[in-house]
Amino acid sequence: MTANTHQPPLAELHPVRPVRLGIATVGTGSSLELLAGLFSRTDFRQAFPQVCITALLLDDDTQPPAGLAHIPRYAQLAPLLEAQPLTTVLADMTEDGRHMACLRREAPPRMAVLDACTVTAFFSIITSEQLCRTCHVHLSHARTLFAALIDQIDEDILLLDAEGRITDLNKKVLERRGGAKEDWLGRYCCDLEGQDFCSACQGACPFEETLRTGAKAEQIHTRVTPEGKVSYHRVYTYPVHDEHGTLTRIIEMRRDITGRTNMERKLHQSEKMAAIGELATYIAHEIRNPLFAIGGFANALLRSPSLDDNAREKARIILEESRRLDTILRSTMNFAKPSDPRRGDVDMNHIVRDTMGLMRLNDEKRSITTGVDLTEPLPLARGDADMTKQCLINLVKNAQEAMPRGGSLTVRTGMKQRGIFIQVEDTGTGIPEEIRENVFSPFFSTKDKGAGLGLAMTKKLIEEMGGAVELQTAEGKGTSVTLFLQPLLTVDDAPAAL
Repeated sequence: MTANTHQPPLAELHPVRPVRLGIATVGTGSSLELLAGLFSRTDFRQAFPQVCITALLLDDDTQPPAGLAHIPRYAQLAPLLEAQPLTTVLADMTEDGRHMACLRREAPPRMAVLDACTVTAFFSIITSEQLCRTCHVHLSHARTLFAALIDQIDEDILLLDAEGRITDLNKKVLERRGGAKEDWLGRYCCDLEGQDFCSACQGACPFEETLRTGAKAEQIHTRVTPEGKVSYHRVYTYPVHDEHGTLTRIIEMRRDITGRTNMERKLHQSEKMAAIGELATYIAHEIRNPLFAIGGFANALLRSPSLDDNAREKARIILEESRRLDTILRSTMNFAKPSDPRRGDVDMNHIVRDTMGLMRLNDEKRSITTGVDLTEPLPLARGDADMTKQCLINLVKNAQEAMPRGGSLTVRTGMKQRGIFIQVEDTGTGIPEEIRENVFSPFFSTKDKGAGLGLAMTKKLIEEMGGAVELQTAEGKGTSVTLFLQPLLTVDDAPAAL
């Protein structure tokens, strides 16, 4: 076998980009400095790859501009033309054009001979057009890249003018609100969620604050869904200034922080539970024993025949108040103590039938119409039946008290993705927005009596059984509370696979 000695042409090994305009400069001057600066620019070389300076015709003692030091230089025209066949233009770069007559006489007919003014004007014309087109392409690419990055952000992003009108927005807004971008352009930012969203701001409007101060601002807004659920949004606004420092645009970013707020509240709730546990321990040792003694002595005084009616009434009040305090203390200690639910089968429909059979008696006296809507058949749930019944009783009592002048009470069962549920819905006064976030907090109550532990205990028991509680309310229309428990699966009782 013989080796292949064929060698490819030099042009295939080192392909040369075709040069349509090769310029050889003659002499020096300010125009040559400008030309050297122009050819040193990356954007110019990218815009005009077919144009180059092929050679310099200079005297031996003349130094070329720094940007042209790598260009071949010659002392006479004939060697230059022989060595640089790609040269098509001879340019006299002196201020007075002293070489023009000689170049016209000695240059081949195929070559153009130009003076410095003509070269400068020529490049000024073609550069302004081509570079403008190049900048437009680069700007278009930058805008496309910026839009792609902004559209990947999960938060809503709006670009607003000084009047609060939307001039641009990202894809996330359209995915959530629907419609095309053109449907929202020109509308005010408050139109996105409605005036209620802005009026529920916990402080000054961040857009107006940025417009007034020219600095970044942020606030928390709340939004109530048509289902009566509350979501929290943190709104950030950032100023956009022009080169003169004038505020021309405002970027507004809206971030849904409902999940994070919920986690923070759960952490706060756990800290509060720890404090309640310590308080319950102190109460059991330091307060309940003296209170028991007070109640005992008051009871003894009531049985004493020596008391007159006035003193007997005072002793009765002492006894009743001591019993009320003892009830509150027991509720507090029971709330702080782990419930240790029994894991078993919970028939939600049976619990509702059993509970509402007793609770309807009070409804008739309160002018409350009670309805039961049971889903049949309904899977069994995992949890403690007695605790679930106690939670239902708490919800029904709250619903009855929310309708002092009568109304409608409906208890439903069913199954959703979250699990098996019992829902208690009333047509009462609803829960005001300013206290909704506190309704499941321990010791929070709008009633004169009680320790404020009913809903808090309900939430605690359901969550200890692995379930969840959902609240929906609208002020003046009513409230709905739903208890979720996990369904009993076919594998719950199955032996573990080997």
